[in-house]
Amino acid sequence: LGDTTLTIYPIAHQQVDTTAIDDILASESAVKFVEAETDPGLSPLDALRTGTADITITENSHPFVSGVRAVLPLYRSVMHILIREDMAEADFEEAEASMGAEQPTIDIMVVNQSHAARTFLSLSAQRSKWFRGNYRLTNEFLPGETDIIIYVGPINPGNTQWYREGYQLVSLGDLDTSRAEFFSEGISYLVPQLDPARIPALTYNLPGNEHGLETLAVDTLLVARADAPERAVYELTRTLIEQKARFAATAPNLFSWLSEDFDPLELNFPLHKGARAYLERDEPGFLERYAESLNFIVYLAFLILTGLVALARWQARRKKNRVDTFYARVLAIRERSTSESREELLQELGALEKEAFGLLIDERLAADESFRIFTELLGQVRNELR
Repeated sequence: LGDTTLTIYPIAHQQVDTTAIDDILASESAVKFVEAETDPGLSPLDALRTGTADITITENSHPFVSGVRAVLPLYRSVMHILIREDMAEADFEEAEASMGAEQPTIDIMVVNQSHAARTFLSLSAQRSKWFRGNYRLTNEFLPGETDIIIYVGPINPGNTQWYREGYQLVSLGDLDTSRAEFFSEGISYLVPQLDPARIPALTYNLPGNEHGLETLAVDTLLVARADAPERAVYELTRTLIEQKARFAATAPNLFSWLSEDFDPLELNFPLHKGARAYLERDEPGFLERYAESLNFIVYLAFLILTGLVALARWQARRKKNRVDTFYARVLAIRERSTSESREELLQELGALEKEAFGLLIDERLAADESFRIFTELLGQVRNELR
């Protein structure tokens, strides 16, 4: 397959119609989707990890998996809880009242093996008495045996394929009224990716939705293999963002959530390099980002250089002034040659020479043209005194 073709692992009941979006992708980019063959025993993230697919969707509550990268948050998924109508609410209240008695096993079907749903059940088993953890998870619907169905997906009254006759929607608070606060707020502290949500009354024309339903929501992410073609992921990200209006027209319940204004740090997976390249396309480059700092550094360096040059000139001037005093002292010795002993004056010249070279060694005099003139003057006067 070319580097703009992505193999997608389809998820049942998630309502992402790749056929509907293929036309938009074909007209606005070179990206093409090819559906991978589904395997009931293969989770979406395992499909990426094993190389079965390049791209799929998953819940942001799922912990990090090596080799998986995020592309974009696609939409908000909401937990829908269906209970068999012949399971009266009194059954749960009786189960809570008879804490010491053995409770019947509850068969729960979790659609698509939802991680958010399984996390909810695990936490409920630890903190709530509505089934006291005595439950069995199933992946298939068994008529007459499945007690509860949990579906985590977008709110879409136009597509209720997950619903089964003889079941009704329930609110989290209805499961265990004494622990309603835990369901509505406490879970979010334990799993920050799960947020309290509400399905408004009459959203669905289904039993149980005659009143509002308290539930949980989680972001559904578009994720890709870490080594999925960067160009294809870049083009897919660009097309989804720039053509949001067209995508939202085909499935408003899904693509109306699309946005590039999200915090990547809130995702459980790092961004794919192709998605990051698009999302950071307008970010300033290194020079633009640090222009003011670089200007300050250059200005500071110029000031330091100017100061060093001035210091060097000042030191050279001091050394020049110092050697000038030696000129004067040599000339003074010459003038005294007519009235003083020449032997004493020669000794004084020697001492002066020793002093000058001592300063030269200590770098308090510069070995420059001025010092050369001094040595020549010193030699000339010495010759005159001999």
